[in-house]
Amino acid sequence: MTDTFSYEFYVTHDLLDKYGHVNNAKYLKLFEDARWAILQESGIDENQVRAMKTGPVILEVTVRFSNEITEGQKVIIRTQSRRKGTKLFYFDQVMISENGKIFSKATFTAALFDLVSRRMITPDEKWLKAFGFKSL
Repeated sequence: MTDTFSYEFYVTHDLLDKYGHVNNAKYLKLFEDARWAILQESGIDENQVRAMKTGPVILEVTVRFSNEITEGQKVIIRTQSRRKGTKLFYFDQVMISENGKIFSKATFTAALFDLVSRRMITPDEKWLKAFGFKSL
């Protein structure tokens, strides 16, 4: 069982491309911002990742763009986690409007990465909670 996390922002001009909607490459950064917000909510920030010498790493991503997002719009990113075995897990993320219109859906395959040995490792209880898992 996992929690659903919400992250909200307003679209600013720097996110737009020449067509006046959010540039496709910016979606990955916005989804990442939402995932970092989850870690920060659990008490883990970038400095702690460096100190612990472990942190999440993205292995694969699938993104589907459904509707354009334009400047000034409020966007909500909802994130849920699910496990695949002991080392891999998924972040399922959806970008929606205030009224529930889906802008984009993405699934990120991730793992916990040891920054010293440069290998995937099994997450401990602290990391599992940080990734959004209520019970182990």
